[in-house]
Amino acid sequence: MEKLLIIPENKRQLDLLKSLLKEMKIKFVPTFTEDEADSSYSTEELHQYIEKARQEKKDGKLVTIETKKLWQSI
Repeated sequence: MEKLLIIPENKRQLDLLKSLLKEMKIKFVPTFTEDEADSSYSTEELHQYIEKARQEKKDGKLVTIETKKLWQSI
């Protein structure tokens, strides 16, 4: 499927586009300019990282630690 890059000129346009996409149930991924991004991950890398973590949770590989027991193990 073809993808589009839409660049709104102001916050009002951005908010309207987000509302429209949500209403139409169209997936969208917020992206940032290099100045706005605090992450060392690209958008695609971040999505892959999140999907990998979700799959690990499904597979039972996720380790959770109760904060009360955290200090007992040290």
